[in-house]
Amino acid sequence: MTLPVAGWYDDPQDATRLRWWDGVRWGAVAPEPKPVVQGATVPTWELPSRPPAPSEYRVVHEEPLRGRKARVAHDRATRAANPFGYAGLVLALVAFIFNLLAIPSILGVVFGAIGLARASQLTGQRVTGFGVSIAAIVLGLIAGGFFFVRAATLLS
Repeated sequence: MTLPVAGWYDDPQDATRLRWWDGVRWGAVAPEPKPVVQGATVPTWELPSRPPAPSEYRVVHEEPLRGRKARVAHDRATRAANPFGYAGLVLALVAFIFNLLAIPSILGVVFGAIGLARASQLTGQRVTGFGVSIAAIVLGLIAGGFFFVRAATLLS
């Protein structure tokens, strides 16, 4: 099946309007056409300018990021690819400050384990969050260990 080329066509939902076809899907609906007077002759109708086709989108070439900007971009990509690892790390770090009934440390370990499983699913990608998930598990276990040592000294 071949699709028609990009252009203005009758709207399939309303034949009284025109709609932009970009070669793949329907786009913007044309506003009411404006009459164009050419000399003293009968006016003709002018179609609005067409929206750009995807092949005409402007490509911006940026220089590779370096230093702090590169680290920030890498961290943002990791959080987007594997949010569970980062959530586990945050919970494990919070557990060092406030660890009521060892809940934050346990949640840090659980979220770190989920992040680790997610990282193994993301193999082949540049950013997986594997290291962040491992850090969440280790810090969660350490914070939980501190809690249980403190609880044992208080109870004895």
